[in-house]
Amino acid sequence: MLGGLWFTGKLNWTAPIDFHKTEIYNYYYPCLQKTRNDTMQENTPQRRTEFDDALKGYYTDRDEVRQDDNVDYRSLTAGAVGSFICGILSILTVIHWIFAVFPFMGIILGLYSVRKILSASEVLSGVGLASAGVALSFLFSAIGFSCLYYNSLYSVPPGYEEITFEQLAPRDLRTGRLPPEIVELAEATQTQGRRVFVEGFMFPTRKMADIDRFVLVPYLEQNKFGAPTIKSTEMVEVILQGELSVVYRTSAVKVGGILYINPNHASGEPAYRIDADVFR
Repeated sequence: MLGGLWFTGKLNWTAPIDFHKTEIYNYYYPCLQKTRNDTMQENTPQRRTEFDDALKGYYTDRDEVRQDDNVDYRSLTAGAVGSFICGILSILTVIHWIFAVFPFMGIILGLYSVRKILSASEVLSGVGLASAGVALSFLFSAIGFSCLYYNSLYSVPPGYEEITFEQLAPRDLRTGRLPPEIVELAEATQTQGRRVFVEGFMFPTRKMADIDRFVLVPYLEQNKFGAPTIKSTEMVEVILQGELSVVYRTSAVKVGGILYINPNHASGEPAYRIDADVFR
């Protein structure tokens, strides 16, 4: 009887336990099986190869970075920098001839630097900078010299006052009296160091070269020997100072210097005279 009770109790007591074990097993077994399958898949040769490739790629990137860190730097030549700076400063040649030293130095430094860099290209750099300096020096010097040459031909020199033949003409044709402001200007050029600058045409003479004295008139079509249409106030006698001499020109010329008035001039004689130290 006790054995039967024990057996019955065992059955009654273990039955729920077996039931729960079966339920737990049925619930977790698929999850464990899936995990096991995933683990086996991860350990396949293909997965291991992908992992190894990833590691190789990582170390390869590190090697490339380390290789890039060991770049050999080349020093920039000081002459190339100097040439570039002089090339920029060459624009100052439009102001005065004295600034022509900048393009000259820019070209010399640039050419020297290029030659030096090409002979030691493993340790030196700056060919482009030196070439730019040479190019800027040539460009700005050409512009500057052109401007200076143009100004030397057509601009009024410093300290000179430009006048015209219209200002030299008398206002009253009946009396032929010279303009008072021109008379004052002539006195100022003789006593105060002022200078005049006038444009006109050379009256033709028999002499065509080494001319140091000529008559300046306002219009070329009036340049006829003995032409009565040229008034005395339309003629300026020009006397070139020092060793200055010129050749005859049919184009307009400009002269500058000290203005004198000839109050007792006869008919057909110049009413003015300029002792010229500038001829253009």
